[in-house]
Amino acid sequence: MHLQARCKKAVVFPTLVAGLLGFVAVGPTPLVAVAAADVPIAVPAVDGPGAPSLGYKDGSGNVIPDPNGGVSPLSGCTPVSGRDNPHPSSGDVSGHGWWYYGTCTNPTAYVYNCLYEYYSDGYWYRKNCSAKTILKPRSVSQAQTTARDACANTLVASWRNHVDVDVINQADTAEQPYNQSDVACQVF
Repeated sequence: MHLQARCKKAVVFPTLVAGLLGFVAVGPTPLVAVAAADVPIAVPAVDGPGAPSLGYKDGSGNVIPDPNGGVSPLSGCTPVSGRDNPHPSSGDVSGHGWWYYGTCTNPTAYVYNCLYEYYSDGYWYRKNCSAKTILKPRSVSQAQTTARDACANTLVASWRNHVDVDVINQADTAEQPYNQSDVACQVF
């Protein structure tokens, strides 16, 4: 049997192999690779002027709701979420969270913070979150939450530190405000 007869019923499928997009013919013919094209891969980047900001993704790359949230229709009070800029710390990127009473009256709240790294595809990827911790307001206690992640290198990327405060036994707003800074740390 010669090649021309064997190729009549071949089907061509797009294929991703070793990061390259190509095509292979599958059927009664041997596999044939067709020219590969570049596939854009998102990498940590700096969120500069004009850079797109398309939203947020979790650690698996799935789009997630904007952690900035908003005001709950049942909000009874507005705590003030305290946070610092993401910063380098012993080979890691780190961020902290705390809270102040604001218009709330209960003396304790669940507080946690999450770090997000900006990528060249325009999304902020969640890298790590602190444990959800019961804290007293900063005016009463210096306790804070800490989120951190190990740097893979010291190239600069943009980072956000979002803080969520849920006042115990009191309805409050749902926003998770953030501080943003460029840090000589990429996590990937």
